[in-house]
Formats: sequence, structure tokens, C-alpha cells
Amino acid sequence: MIVQEVLMQLAEDLKRFAKTETIFGEPIEIQGNTVIPVCKLSIGYGGGGGEAGKDEKETSGKNIGVGVGGGMKLEPAALIIAREGKISVVGIQAKKGKLEALLGMIPETIEKLVKAKGKEKEEKEEEEG
Repeated sequence: MIVQEVLMQLAEDLKRFAKTETIFGEPIEIQGNTVIPVCKLSIGYGGGGGEAGKDEKETSGKNIGVGVGGGMKLEPAALIIAREGKISVVGIQAKKGKLEALLGMIPETIEKLVKAKGKEKEEKEEEEG
């Protein structure tokens, strides 16, 4: 039961952060426009425990181990912009990691290679013809 109690407490602590005020920032006035920042909140937690002993008599509160952990990630997601009576939402793309950036370059690189190969083939045909 100790693990469940600790996890419940952790969940309650994390829940205090997961409020509307955490996701939607304070409105900011910029040159007559109202801008509201919007964030993405990710929360994860877990835990476990156990007792050591040969039988139930030896595990009556002795030799108990419990571990819990939790984490939270808050990152910018969008801006809500109110301008001249109209509202728009502008997404904010988080900075890509190195692997994502490399994977994103693959189609462009392949296209360049195909063009270079086609140009090389044309030049070779001109030399032969």
C-alpha cells in the first residue's frame, strides 16, 4: 500500500501544475494586438516497490523498498492572436533535433542526386553523339 500512497501523492503534486494557467499564458498587448501564448504540457510518472523476506512473518513492515519518479515537460506550442476583432492561431514548431533535421534533408538530397545523375547522363550522350 505504501507505493500506491506515494504515487497518489506524486499525482496530486503534478496535478497542481497542470492548470489552465500553465497551458495558456498571460495575454500580452503588442501594438494594439493581444497575443496569448499556448504551451504543450507532458507529464509522466511511475513507481514500484517490494518486500524482502522468507515468509509473511518476516515482511511485516521490515525490508520494504519503494521508488517513485515523475517528470514534466512544458514547451511552446502556439500563439493566439487577436487583431482587429479577428482571432488567429499560429503554431510554433519546436526546434528539431539533429536526427530529425537529417531525416528532413533526405528528400532534398535525393532530388539533387537525381538531377546531377540526369545532367551527367546528358553530358555523356552529347560527348558520344
